[in-house]
Amino acid sequence: MTVRLPEELRTVVTAMPGVTVELLDEETHRSYVLLPVEEFERLKGIAAYQLSDTYVAQVESAMRAGWNDPLMDEYNDYDSHRGQP
Repeated sequence: MTVRLPEELRTVVTAMPGVTVELLDEETHRSYVLLPVEEFERLKGIAAYQLSDTYVAQVESAMRAGWNDPLMDEYNDYDSHRGQP
């Protein structure tokens, strides 16, 4: 659904490029954000993934960083080692 931009909002958006405009519905007290569609699409892309989508990359990165070294095994049982010198 597309709604035409009223002159008041066009003036604000034009006068302050790059600034996100917050809109308040005084009846419901809900806030909305007006931003360019390009910015919305960029943000939508960031929020579109689930954390679980990154698990494989996290494990691969940890292995390259040495987390598979036997000396790191004590982190698997961190609580029993905590407080020891």
